Amino acid sequence: MIKAVIFDCFGVLVGKGFENTYRSAGGDPTRDRNFIDSTLNSANLGLISDQEFREAMAGKIGISVKDWRVAVETVELPNEELLAFIKNLRPKYKTAILSNANLGVLGRKIGVEHLKECFDEVIVSAEIGLVKPDPKIYTFTADKLGVAPEECVFVDDKQIFLDAANKLNMHVILYSDFDSFKNNLNSILN
Repeated sequence: MIKAVIFDCFGVLVGKGFENTYRSAGGDPTRDRNFIDSTLNSANLGLISDQEFREAMAGKIGISVKDWRVAVETVELPNEELLAFIKNLRPKYKTAILSNANLGVLGRKIGVEHLKECFDEVIVSAEIGLVKPDPKIYTFTADKLGVAPEECVFVDDKQIFLDAANKLNMHVILYSDFDSFKNNLNSILN
């Protein structure tokens, strides 16, 4: 029996993934893959600040930090349709965000009100020193919700993170769009 639904942030609740953001700012995510992965990993573990992350990304692309910020704010918008759905889902199921992210980013991206209204728990990699796909971050999230991994549905836009959750017997949904997600979730819940 499903008792909780856990959502990734970027590419699910906000924007269409980091590669899309990087590309819209003028970068080449394929060419810069190693730099992006390394810098994201440092930010997700809380080893660099959000400001240092922005400076690194802008510097690599060759734009100002202000231009990077404009690109991010233009592309990384909250998925209002999904957030409204989660708000209605919450009375029946526990809900959480599990995100590889830097400190303070989710409040700025999603909004503190949405976080309070929609989620029982918000798990941010930089706050706990674990990143997906480490199995410990999934079990940590289930424990915080007071449920077993097999009682959870995990929603992400990256297959590697879904595979790790599935190895712990979590049900998984690859997020591509709201309607497909809703249909997939309904088939699991019913």
